Amino acid sequence: MIRTLVETKRILVCAGPGGVGKTTTAAALGILAARRGRRTLVSTIDPAPRLADALGLGNLSAEPQPLPDETARALGIEAPGALFAARLDTARAFRRLVEDQVAEPEMRERIFANPIYRQITSTLTGSQEYAATLALHELERAGQYDLIVLDTPPTAHALDFLEAPRRIANAISSPALQWFARPPASSSLLSWQRLRAGPALVVRRLGKFVGSRFLDDLGAFLLDFRDVLSGFLERAQAVETLLRRQDVGFLLVLSPDVPAVSEALYFSSRLHAAHIPLCGFIANRVLTPPGLVDEAAVRSKLLRLPGLPAAGVNVAAHELAQVGAYLERLARAQKREIERLHHDAPGIDITTVPLLTHDVSNVESLRRVGEFLEKG
Repeated sequence: MIRTLVETKRILVCAGPGGVGKTTTAAALGILAARRGRRTLVSTIDPAPRLADALGLGNLSAEPQPLPDETARALGIEAPGALFAARLDTARAFRRLVEDQVAEPEMRERIFANPIYRQITSTLTGSQEYAATLALHELERAGQYDLIVLDTPPTAHALDFLEAPRRIANAISSPALQWFARPPASSSLLSWQRLRAGPALVVRRLGKFVGSRFLDDLGAFLLDFRDVLSGFLERAQAVETLLRRQDVGFLLVLSPDVPAVSEALYFSSRLHAAHIPLCGFIANRVLTPPGLVDEAAVRSKLLRLPGLPAAGVNVAAHELAQVGAYLERLARAQKREIERLHHDAPGIDITTVPLLTHDVSNVESLRRVGEFLEKG
């Protein structure tokens, strides 16, 4: 399944909550595509330093960078310049949108310097997810890559990324904001035009009258920003259209536990209702049953090890058997959840990646993750 996706799709979106291995999965998918000769970009929000170092890209920036030739060869990528990586820059994504909509340099700088703008684009709920969609739209429009793999921002719920464009669009198209930001009416005898103001300037003046810096900033922001609102709305609609294309695929990365599987099933149903293709689930860090859980069997194996003091064998066998039994219970629970996912979301492929004995911090471990994804 994964092999087909990296060979045929134009965009793969790795969605899911934080801490489940999305970034590593995105990197491994990019490697698989590049090994097949596709010019691939992996765009990630904030790669772990060890992963960036493993790719030979310690100072990853918003500008796509090719993997060093030596690293690419170690990953089995023969074609030079086949794999690129970039770090998603939230501020840059919003800045590019404003630059597209506002031609006047002075107005741009006023918008960028306004505290309300900085608040909206940095800390507002959904701003990172919306910035990710902006970057995706820009990269796809440029048409420089055969495949773009997007590692979405870490969120509590996978739906945050999917709903970000509509959430932002609803916020900027609210009647209250539209009233404040609308241009002045020219037909009124005592029009706002005569006062060289729109409704936003009323708020601005009120802010000065009551001494509120916030109201002053808000009035200035709305007065300058009204020309950009339509651009935000149009871009949100364009992103929604993009995500529904047949050459775009979503992969939900999850840990195989009860809450994650329940959320994955809900995410799947929402994608289906929105006519957005979900290509598969990736269950990451799946435990392998330990094998030996019987204390006598563990003791027998320990006794065959050279150099192990006989006096400590009984204690060690008891402790190891308890740990083995605990891991076996966890492995069975994970297996039940994967089976529930398969039963309740029929027709959607599930790829499992086992828990490795160490973090993905070198080329060899990245290759191993890719091999598990490819084998399915």
